[in-house]
Amino acid sequence: MRLFFRKVKKSAAPPGKRPPREEHGRTVALQGNIAEIQLDDIFQLLNNGALTGELEVCGEKNSGSFFVRKGVLIYGLLHSSQRKIGEILVSSQAITENQLQQILGLLADAPEKRFGHILLERGLIKNDKLIEALRIQAREAFYEALSWKQGTFFFYNNRTPSEEEVLLADRVDTLLLQGMLQLDET
Repeated sequence: MRLFFRKVKKSAAPPGKRPPREEHGRTVALQGNIAEIQLDDIFQLLNNGALTGELEVCGEKNSGSFFVRKGVLIYGLLHSSQRKIGEILVSSQAITENQLQQILGLLADAPEKRFGHILLERGLIKNDKLIEALRIQAREAFYEALSWKQGTFFFYNNRTPSEEEVLLADRVDTLLLQGMLQLDET
């Protein structure tokens, strides 16, 4: 374990890569280079240490945020190149393509509203279907990030997602196993 932390310290993000930010007096608790310490090792550390906070990952073509509470993934997303909730719901036949287009039109007129809230308000979907779609989206983001071989990571201790985010509860060790199986298949 001591060797692991020495390696983490040594692999700190290069100066040109994105400086750690401070928020309410909190600074980065852990940072490094994905080429030297892969994300599966970082997620295992978060899981085994039952840590709580946000892991920001910055890859070559994408970036994302993953929140853990006591080592359990409670929220995750990529900032681009991610399947949207609407696409997931259409592919699972929870809503139709016409309903998706209707909601997207409403969002264009009211950008402050959230996609899922409009679906629920209109009675087009049950809350459990929305949560399952969000869970699928978070898992897909997690699996995508595991495949990254280049980039940086920053862990902010005790940072939590905004209150309006739907929180999940996926065990990181289970997700890692599923993610490794998916990577082996590709």
